[in-house]
Amino acid sequence: MNSKIISITAKNTLDGLVLMYTPLVKVTAYRYQGRGADYEDLIQEGYLALLILIPKCKDMKWLPYFLKNRLPGYVRAAAKRIRGGKRAAEVGLEKIEGTLADNKSAIQRSESELRELLERTLSKSELDLTQALLEGFTQKELAALLNITQQAVSARIRKIRNKLKPVIK
Repeated sequence: MNSKIISITAKNTLDGLVLMYTPLVKVTAYRYQGRGADYEDLIQEGYLALLILIPKCKDMKWLPYFLKNRLPGYVRAAAKRIRGGKRAAEVGLEKIEGTLADNKSAIQRSESELRELLERTLSKSELDLTQALLEGFTQKELAALLNITQQAVSARIRKIRNKLKPVIK
């Protein structure tokens, strides 16, 4: 009987809850590891998210559902933030090498070539959707703007990718 009491109280402490949801953190980190961040970094971000999310849950009986829905967003945002930091470091290295002017003209050329390629390959609506994605709109935001479902936006993006696969290698 004492072991049951100890296990119940351990589950209610923050340390016990963090240990209890370790598998969820690891699975979520594994899901987002290929997006510019290391697995271990994402696990750490997942644990930080747990420490933030557990106190936010108003009713502990809903904690598993709450964490299952909220934790991926925190880990995904961390992967994006980490990926952005790596890109900034790469740009810093280019500045140090002193080739910024050459790189800038090469980037402008490649951007104009890419723009021409997209204009030749995609229709006007597909080009607008691609531009919105490049500007940082999410599929959910685009669905709201276009008055369609997020699944429809995803299907359109899939069609665009399939059109561009043979052209861009």
